[in-house]
Amino acid sequence: MATKWGDREARRVDILEAGRRLLTDRGYAALQMRDVAKGAGISPGTVYTYFATKEALYAALYAARLAEFADKVEPLCAECDDAEDLFVAMCTEYLEMYRVYGQELNIWAVLAGEVELEREVGGQLLVAAARIYDLVLRTVDRLRIAESTAAEVDPGLVVTMLWAVMTGLADHFTSVRHYLHAHKWEETVRFTARTFTAGLRSPGEQERQA
Repeated sequence: MATKWGDREARRVDILEAGRRLLTDRGYAALQMRDVAKGAGISPGTVYTYFATKEALYAALYAARLAEFADKVEPLCAECDDAEDLFVAMCTEYLEMYRVYGQELNIWAVLAGEVELEREVGGQLLVAAARIYDLVLRTVDRLRIAESTAAEVDPGLVVTMLWAVMTGLADHFTSVRHYLHAHKWEETVRFTARTFTAGLRSPGEQERQA
């Protein structure tokens, strides 16, 4: 059913849906305001009344995708008691998000204030990113990952390392670099998860696990 004239919120949803389709099917280069307008069934000028630039539209789409990512991993973080299995599940979910969104806008650059965005869109990104960070931080604490080492580690440092590893894996498997070896995603992410979690165990715990 066509969006009624004057329904501004529904029109915004139409624009976001059109932009999402272009991004998913054809990548960032295809996110042209003219094509977004066509997909939403409106004029290009109308699109600009919602999003002043292509970058602002992209950031809004990224914020929505981050929120979706958080929705999917939140039950995993709450229910999974095996750190290795949780790492694999989070990395796999992150891979799908990174494939479309991760290579064009570094969320940490936004958080650090290195990328300027409109206040509303920047705020949406910050809220979504903060939610994910807090979610993972609480999970690290719940699983007592940082306390399982011989010397207690700052949980925030564990989260930083985890995010760096996830991003590295996702970047590797969404670029041509993965053609340099014969290892598939499932094998690589499981090996990485096992190595990552083993490195956070104390020597005594490692002996018990052996």
